[in-house]
Amino acid sequence: MHVGQLRRAVQSVGANISEGFGRGPRPGRDHALRIARGEAEEAIRHLATTFRAGRIGRADYWPPRDLLVVVVKMLTSLPRG
Repeated sequence: MHVGQLRRAVQSVGANISEGFGRGPRPGRDHALRIARGEAEEAIRHLATTFRAGRIGRADYWPPRDLLVVVVKMLTSLPRG
């Protein structure tokens, strides 16, 4: 079910951001932040699938979806290295 996958993806976003900044600069940080961005994108897909299936309404879809889009943009814009 997408709800469980959505929860795991969202939890992974925060965990990977924390791990990335805990590792300092260079490859370890960049790798963890790339994973965090991928997990955020995965969460958007699971959220959209759950919405299209009618399991959640607009009020429960748009705010987290918009927040996840901002997170993806922020992670994408971080300088590497």
